[in-house]
Formats: sequence, C-alpha cells, structure tokens
Amino acid sequence: MIRIAIVDDENTICSVLEDYIESACDCMQIEAEINIFTTGEGFIRYLKQDNIYHLVFLDIELSCCNGIDVSRHIRDELGDNSTQIVFISGKNGYDRQMFEFCPLHFIPKPFDKEKIAEVISKYIRIYGNKNEIFQYRFNHINYWLKFSDIIYFESEDRKIVLNTTSGKQEFYGSLYKIQEQLKHRSFIMPHKSYLVNYQFIRLFRHDAIIMSNNDEIPISKSKRKEVAKLQILIENGGKRFEY
Repeated sequence: MIRIAIVDDENTICSVLEDYIESACDCMQIEAEINIFTTGEGFIRYLKQDNIYHLVFLDIELSCCNGIDVSRHIRDELGDNSTQIVFISGKNGYDRQMFEFCPLHFIPKPFDKEKIAEVISKYIRIYGNKNEIFQYRFNHINYWLKFSDIIYFESEDRKIVLNTTSGKQEFYGSLYKIQEQLKHRSFIMPHKSYLVNYQFIRLFRHDAIIMSNNDEIPISKSKRKEVAKLQILIENGGKRFEY
C-alpha cells in the first residue's frame, strides 16, 4: 500500500485530484491511502507526529506556509529524502529553487487525468516497493515507520519490541508473521525471538550479532550455518534468500 497526501487550499482541487488518483490506482490495482490537507501548517503538524507518506501532491502557491516551506521542512527539518514530492501549480513557469527538493514531477492546473495516472505509474516504476512503510497498530491507533529506520524486532511473549533509530516502540503481534511480510527485504532471523535489519549489523560473531546501536543479538545453534551462508551471500552481491 502506498500513502499519498494532497496538500492544497482549494477543496474543489483536492476533490478532483483525489478522484483522479483513486481512478489511477484502481486501474493499476494499487492499494492506496489518500489524505487531504488544506494548509501547509496542518500538514507539517501531522508529519511531526511521525506520520509518513510515500507521495505528496503539493501546491506551490499555498498561503502562509507555501510549497517551498513545506518541502524544506520535509527535506531539511525531517531529513526525509525518500518521500516523493509532486509540485502542483496554476502558474506556467517553475522557480528553479524548487529543483533543490528533487521533485518527482511538476503538474499544472487544471489537472489532466491521464497526467495524474502517468505520475502514479512513474512512481511505481521507479520506486516499486523500495519506499514501503511498516504499519502496526497499538492501543487502537495506527502507526507507520520506514523500514530503513528499523534496527531489529524483538519478541517478548505476545508483545513485539520495535528497536528503531529513534528509540523503542511496542505493539502486539507475531514475529513470524512480520518475518513473512519482510521476507524479500534485508531482514534475517538469527534467533526465534529476533528479526534484524542486515543494514544495521556492525559485526558478526560465531554466536551473536552486534548491531549498530551496540545491542547484542544471539544466534541460535540451529541458525549459525544459515546466518554464515547468508552473510557470505549478501556480502558477495547475492540475492536475499528466504528462511
């Protein structure tokens, strides 16, 4: 599923764009969640609550906090270079300043339905699942987190402890179900209670893995040969194999 935000201060524009995006996603059989924001300030507040989007259709001429301000917050304040920005504008020309935010596309108003479909198609063609977001639910609230921010998962009874670059989070779930969800990514299970992101491994030992945050993850005896083979495979440019 891809998460898409529309940020424009005209309700009519938002409705039309939402319809076009939904139509394009339906045709491509893409599951999408679309949220609408009518102010740049409101969108920034929402992002500050650890909400993440794959794709943002952003009006350049927003009042007060304009598209440039919002883009600067995404790229500079949040350090987010994976969220793709599509600038939308009623003007014919574009300020060269906007190119510093590496937008995916520029779209003029009024919208062309086919052009919107082309942008969605371009995103999927270029990024595919690379920008996937891990979603979990805790206390009846949905949370989203970039896979690239996850160091490792730890299972404690029915609870999953999510160790991330910004701290720890918890939710209820099954580590084996998470492993199935991440089987085509660089996550390995060295022990029945741990699922680690290979990108954050600092050191391999015979019986343990040292992560970038210095946490020590045990390697069970039954997994030692598999982990050693996987280490060699990945370090030599091989593809991820499934446990």
